[in-house]
Amino acid sequence: MAVVCEASVFTRLNTEWQWVCAQDRNAQQVRWLLEAAVPEVAEAPRSLGALLEWLQERSLREGRGFSDVWLDALLRHATGDGGGAQLASRVVVQAMLPAAKRMAKRSVRADERLDDVAQVVVAALVQTVRSYPVHRSPVQVARHLRLEMWHHTSRDLAREFGPSEAELDEQLVAEPTAQCDPALRAEEVWLERAAFEAGLEGDLEGARREMVELLVWALGQKVLCRGGVAAIADHYREGAPGDREAAQVVGMSPAAFRQKRSRAAAKLRAAAGEWAAAT
Repeated sequence: MAVVCEASVFTRLNTEWQWVCAQDRNAQQVRWLLEAAVPEVAEAPRSLGALLEWLQERSLREGRGFSDVWLDALLRHATGDGGGAQLASRVVVQAMLPAAKRMAKRSVRADERLDDVAQVVVAALVQTVRSYPVHRSPVQVARHLRLEMWHHTSRDLAREFGPSEAELDEQLVAEPTAQCDPALRAEEVWLERAAFEAGLEGDLEGARREMVELLVWALGQKVLCRGGVAAIADHYREGAPGDREAAQVVGMSPAAFRQKRSRAAAKLRAAAGEWAAAT
């Protein structure tokens, strides 16, 4: 049966957030983002609640790169010993709260209460934020936060309630839908836009999504040109035409067309290490 109620810990956190936002001095912490050169943050609202909404809305429009900048800036303060560490941590926790809610609802097993599981997930989120490895490359920060939160959650759920008879799907639990997570939605919008601009048609699900992410990265890093990206993407999409038909469309012989794709694939393999490091 689906869990539809709200765990009390989330209600308390949202109430607490309203109190935090009401403290005028907290809004002054926008200087953290100014120091981190977050684009156009000087124009952002000074109210802490409105500032977070502004950051999330800009992330939706500008994509993952923008959210990486401000999340990384806040995490560097959250993991430090300075006086603002607690506040920076609290802002990141609030930003990631939709992901925590989704993770809690997906993690409830038979005979377990949502409130109890949610307490574990929130504790895991706070621990993840406070111990985040800021030396890591600031790329896909929201995704790394979700995965770290799930690692802590799965370990602590087993400790609190015992091992599950059926293992939860880590990818399912750790990757909430874009509709419930503004940071994840920003990634989705960014990828959709980048794929369109690169001429990569088709859905963005499963293995196809991973390939599109790789090809978009390769194009941006100039590992491949648009022709090389198209040669690979068109060959591996569902319902793709055969080499003879595809070669005729671009005015090439099938042999030359295959050679072009082979060269592009070789370049992609050679750059695999860079891609792995970036993600």
